Amino acid sequence: MTESAQSTWLPYLPADLRSDPILGGFLLAFERLLSGRVGLWAETGYPGDPLPNLSGIEETLATVGSIFAPRPGQPDTQRTPSEFISWLANLVSAPEREEFDEETRRRFIRAALPSYQKRGTRQGLKETLGRYLGSPDDVIVYEFEAEPHFFQVEVVVRQKGAMALARIDRVVRALTDIVRPAHCWYSVRYLVPTMQIVDAPTADNPGILIGVNTLLGTRAS
Repeated sequence: MTESAQSTWLPYLPADLRSDPILGGFLLAFERLLSGRVGLWAETGYPGDPLPNLSGIEETLATVGSIFAPRPGQPDTQRTPSEFISWLANLVSAPEREEFDEETRRRFIRAALPSYQKRGTRQGLKETLGRYLGSPDDVIVYEFEAEPHFFQVEVVVRQKGAMALARIDRVVRALTDIVRPAHCWYSVRYLVPTMQIVDAPTADNPGILIGVNTLLGTRAS
């Protein structure tokens, strides 16, 4: 700090001490450490500051709320820093899997507390698996009157490859074991799209017309 710089805390001192230039500079160091770059120094910064990038305690406390805001899909400046994600997940007992990317982890953290109310229900299981897969519409849960305490989970897998399917199967079963009622048992069925017929008609192309411009299977010559 330069000798001419004076702390903005001087007006709070007794009148006899306010005119002391040495005391003004002495307080400036404590103001920098405790308040940080706020108030008068928010834009200009402290004169001769040796640590211009160091946040003060008051600045740090002002951002504590962002630690508890996972906010998936939002800019990093408006949500929990990445280094606090595991801590926050543990705080709310959100599922943690090594297969989760950061956005998936943030989705589970955000939904952790409301999801407790639906644990053990079909809707709760559908939403839990949907958060991992990215869409609850890719999950259907079937229950059967003829087989009490049994249900089947049907999952649409949109990724290709045996490794991807194995990874998804591990997570789906782990999450199902967490959410399902303890007395129930289940099976998992995967639907893997292998061939897709897309009808996108345009002014020059009428689209797919079965038997006219499109054949399914083979036809004898």
